[in-house]
Amino acid sequence: MTATPPPPPGAPEATRLLSEWTAGLRDEDLGERATTWASHALLDWLAVAIAGRSEPLVQMLAQEYGGSGAQPCTLLARGAGARPQDAALINGAAGHALDFDDVASRMFGHPSVPVIPAALALAQAHQASGADLLRAIVIGHEVESRVGEMVGPSHYLHGFHATGTVGTLGAAAACASLLQLDAGRTAHALGLAATQAAGLKCMFGTMAKPLHAGKAAMNGLMAAQLAARGFTANPAAIECEQGFARTLAPVHRPLAPLDTQAGFAVEATLFKYHAACYLTHSAIEAIRQLRAQHGLTLDAMEAMTVTVAINHRGVCDIAEPDTGLALKFSLQQLATLALDGAATASLDLYTDATARDPRYAQARRRVQLVFVDAEDRNTAQVELLTRDGRRLLQSANVAVPATDLPAQWERLVAKAGAIATPVLGAARFAQMLEAVRTLRAAPSLQPLLHAIA
Repeated sequence: MTATPPPPPGAPEATRLLSEWTAGLRDEDLGERATTWASHALLDWLAVAIAGRSEPLVQMLAQEYGGSGAQPCTLLARGAGARPQDAALINGAAGHALDFDDVASRMFGHPSVPVIPAALALAQAHQASGADLLRAIVIGHEVESRVGEMVGPSHYLHGFHATGTVGTLGAAAACASLLQLDAGRTAHALGLAATQAAGLKCMFGTMAKPLHAGKAAMNGLMAAQLAARGFTANPAAIECEQGFARTLAPVHRPLAPLDTQAGFAVEATLFKYHAACYLTHSAIEAIRQLRAQHGLTLDAMEAMTVTVAINHRGVCDIAEPDTGLALKFSLQQLATLALDGAATASLDLYTDATARDPRYAQARRRVQLVFVDAEDRNTAQVELLTRDGRRLLQSANVAVPATDLPAQWERLVAKAGAIATPVLGAARFAQMLEAVRTLRAAPSLQPLLHAIA
């Protein structure tokens, strides 16, 4: 047997520390705030995944890997079941199919969509409680954010989709918690997750991007299940020579101290209120402010310059989108839609017809993107030149976590109702909402599962 390479001198043993933290966290360590945030993330993910259930890519996965109602795990709003790993795959892809799910700045990706479908499937298979599921969500978010900080922006800029890569580790940690693995087996679960982690940014705007999320959920679940059986991996897989961080990040840093006194990573989750790539949201908000302040329409635009950080390049700068999916990653066209007053929160906007509309196609060619190498990765600066000669400036930054949690819940309820009620119906949506709201005290997931089946 090959000996495990030792960590480099002075570097924290990241895999061991994360494993010990995951295995040692108890419900009393969380507090109400973290579990409240976890329930917000759960509601948002459920609604987005239910709304995405009919997307072609999800239908294909369900046809290939779905089962029947006799299988142990629920496929969202399909009246059918699947094996745990297949449910994680299908539900995970559904949750990212619309690119309307939450994001995390520290992770550089989408935190809930790899974690929740894996945790939900495993929790259902093992008849876990509501508190068990919420704890797993908190743990998954934390591990993703900690590893995301380790690999930093260089991982993303190098071409990796952190939702697929870092997300696999978060899913594995969440599932290790549900299986009550000790620190040693949790380290093997993280190692098995690390060696399966994948996802290329060149897939943005295609069906493969949501597949990253589904595979992260599926692979993280499988990693924990195998580790529970004694399947081994390098227990220093995250930080060792030729391990996750060194291989996938040209520039990486040691694991930061695992101190949650100031709050858990889940408490910095950012929710989407426009159904497009999150990196477009600051620009959309700045343009909406210009429109409101000056009474503008698209016809008033002579030209527009949108200045954003360099991390937007290769992500949301598809210059000539020809599908509704590609439109979600075209900052140029989304800028024109926002100025025109289009409902960017509406799923109905993102169609092939909108992407190919000659009016918007002509306008987007008058939108220039400028990329700057700045520490602030989230602020967008918009300069609008009007046909009557005015030069208007506005900036916005949406990457600020909420502080008013009741207001955030109400906003998420409104979003969830708009996109999930057409699928579930009003009565089942109300049941889902109540089940999520009371989940922390629920001894069983059955009320929730009944509503979303």
